Amino acid sequence: MENRYASLISEFELRIKKLISEYKALSKENETLKAELGRKQEDLMTAHKEILDLRNDYKILQTTMGLGGSEEERRNSRQHLDKIVREIDKCLMLLND
Repeated sequence: MENRYASLISEFELRIKKLISEYKALSKENETLKAELGRKQEDLMTAHKEILDLRNDYKILQTTMGLGGSEEERRNSRQHLDKIVREIDKCLMLLND
């Protein structure tokens, strides 16, 4: 009877050790995944910023090309430039306050 209890306790200890080992492995994997997620988020933010910069460059290119294009393109370019000037004026007013 006592041998049976010793066997059960031994088996229980083995299972506990296995659970602890699995817990440690999962904790390490979790930390690795968190670090990878952080890197991916940084990469995403960098790509997003690059997209915004490219869109801005494209608008500038459109404006530049519009100055020598058709009447409609010139009108759109003037409107775009007027909008930029208004935004600059607003910024200057805020800075003066």
